[in-house]
Amino acid sequence: MENVNIRELLEKLQTAKSVEELVEMAKANGAEIAPDKAEELFAKLNAQGELSDEDLEKIAGGLYLYDHLRGKYVEIFF
Repeated sequence: MENVNIRELLEKLQTAKSVEELVEMAKANGAEIAPDKAEELFAKLNAQGELSDEDLEKIAGGLYLYDHLRGKYVEIFF
């Protein structure tokens, strides 16, 4: 698995106004998020306040993105 800077990616994805926009932003960054994971991630990113370390671990622990540039799935962790 490749090391992707999750904090940078989450900052970008946090600006999404909808699940669909989040998915499109991920694709624009060369990654694909499964629909159920996109909904979960969108809900977490739009919760009031900052994400806790525990929430970040949950997202990172089970989040795989498809990297279109490399043609394979990558695990995101920090």
